[in-house]
Amino acid sequence: KIEEESIAQSRNWIDIGSGNLGKIFLEIIGCDGLPNMDTGGAFGNKTDAFVSIVHEDCMARTDVIADTLSPRFMPWSQRAFIFNMMRTSSQLFLAVFDSDSNPFSQHDFIGRVSVDLSNFRNNTVYILIYNLYKTAKCEPRRGAAPLGSIKIRLRLELEDERTLLLSNFELPASVYVNVESKKDFNVIHKTVVGNVDLKRYGLGNINSYVNELWSYLVVYYFLEDAFVGLLLWRGRSNLTLPVPLIPSFTVQWKHLTFPLHSIAAFLIAISVVENPDLLPSVSFGCIGWLLVATSEKRSKNPNPWIRSKSFGYFLLSLILGKHTTGPQSIEPNENVDAIEANSTSWMKRVKDAEEKANQRAIEYAKEQEEYWSEIESLGDGDISTKAGLFTIDPTRVYLYPVQEWLGIICDILRVVRNVIVWEEPHYSFIIAFGSFILAFVLYFLPWGYLIKWTLRVVAWVIFGPWMMLADKFYFSKLESETDEQKMEREGNLRLARRKQLENQLLEAQIRREKAEKLKDFKQFMFGQFVSKVNITKLDRSFDIPLPESSATPYTPKSLSLGELAMEEAGYRRTRINGQQLVGDMIPTLFETPSTEAPLGKATKKTALLKGGSPGVQIGNDSYVAAAIKVGSIVLSAGAVTWFGIPLLVYFVGFLFPGNGQKI
Repeated sequence: KIEEESIAQSRNWIDIGSGNLGKIFLEIIGCDGLPNMDTGGAFGNKTDAFVSIVHEDCMARTDVIADTLSPRFMPWSQRAFIFNMMRTSSQLFLAVFDSDSNPFSQHDFIGRVSVDLSNFRNNTVYILIYNLYKTAKCEPRRGAAPLGSIKIRLRLELEDERTLLLSNFELPASVYVNVESKKDFNVIHKTVVGNVDLKRYGLGNINSYVNELWSYLVVYYFLEDAFVGLLLWRGRSNLTLPVPLIPSFTVQWKHLTFPLHSIAAFLIAISVVENPDLLPSVSFGCIGWLLVATSEKRSKNPNPWIRSKSFGYFLLSLILGKHTTGPQSIEPNENVDAIEANSTSWMKRVKDAEEKANQRAIEYAKEQEEYWSEIESLGDGDISTKAGLFTIDPTRVYLYPVQEWLGIICDILRVVRNVIVWEEPHYSFIIAFGSFILAFVLYFLPWGYLIKWTLRVVAWVIFGPWMMLADKFYFSKLESETDEQKMEREGNLRLARRKQLENQLLEAQIRREKAEKLKDFKQFMFGQFVSKVNITKLDRSFDIPLPESSATPYTPKSLSLGELAMEEAGYRRTRINGQQLVGDMIPTLFETPSTEAPLGKATKKTALLKGGSPGVQIGNDSYVAAAIKVGSIVLSAGAVTWFGIPLLVYFVGFLFPGNGQKI
């Protein structure tokens, strides 16, 4: 009975955030298998769980469910939230804590999860179950036991797919969340990052970065698969063809694997060999081709929760302004056997490759040891006394900069990895589409002609006899100038450099003052403790829904005009603005409109009105419908002008011969 009641629709919602790209409807259903964080478990004292949520510039938390390791959040409790999106790549950070009412102690952190929203579809209800872990920033989770699980219900309501896609042309700004107490700051920090601090110096952090860099060698396995399949013409692309059955005079459709990429590679190779001018165009085309190929490979994964939106999906969204594939539908435990087989096969292959690499490393180390032992036996020729080196703590001075550089390198590699494997599908599409556009434009440029004339200009300008004039009027004067002239020239150069440096320092100072002013305003309005929220995905590990998760199309209920207007105006919703501030002189809070309805309209979602309700026909046309209407009006006006005016003149002249000639 409790399980059934927890699945029911929530009664009250908290609408929070500053974005306008879409809305995220999130309901925390419950958790299972949580560890007991309280002492006295034998006397019934168990974990008092609550869930903390952070998204972009806002935070929220559920009610506390006391003394249970499998809490269920009921529909009447504080468990339902509406987050307003500012960026497409923003994640939803969830963490489970054991509540501690003592104001001098911290809430006990249990585990967290990062929910990736970029591959979820519009108008789809997702029931998602995730395992909880301490962090996703370091150390792989292979073989690690989860700290329980969390179950949520999620739905996206996206305004315009084209606007959503084009918003990624702006660089993501840093987002911070302020709170008033150290206790709340600890909750937010662990919700976003986990229980690790990679900014603090430690040999463990350095070792984690080194292990991560070593793990990126797994890309070699992908490249090996792709190259072997490409070279040996192994079928990779699916193609459905009609096959006639002669005895029964029918046609049967069969699915065939087609070596499309091998054919394309062969045609491109022979074309470039015969026409080297195509090399720049082919280079950019290969970048787009690589991204499309990785998207296709990912779409074939038996796990539906790993598949990403395809290149064609984004292309149609860019052209039409909306998706054409409709809501998503995924059954619980869909393809679970194929998922297990695929995971087992892949892990075995990675393990075998790592064992071979370790064996090669051991053999190489043994060879190097033998080599250096022979060198040492010969001596280095230095007869000085070897003094022992002593220092108190030399590791931090030398290794902390190394740790910082390793962190920067790992962050860059994570971003590149996410683009290549379509973890950031919007950026992946933009890069692929831009590469194809550049390849198309560069195809028409005569590169051989341009290179030839560029080299001609360089040869004639630099190596021509007129360089004697340059020597006479410039270089010779530099050699023969007096000390006073040299000092004056160098002084002018220093003055120019100083002015340039002063301008750069002024710009940096203005940026710093703006940042300090914004920080002071946010601390005054929201609290003095500041936590950074990552917009770009920089986690080492990905949180993937468990096979028990499901997705079903969302079917909204038809409402009367009054009911729909009240819902869009925030009935049964508590509105909380995010922490985004706008303005330079005096930053003010970005306020979301109090109703979703456009100005002058009763409602926005007129498609949800019941039949016969007032305002059913009220609504704005789509871009396609508006273009068709405007085009029809223009064509009609042109036809009337072209045929109607001469016909009117003819009739007037027929009825009134004298007046018709005047006309």
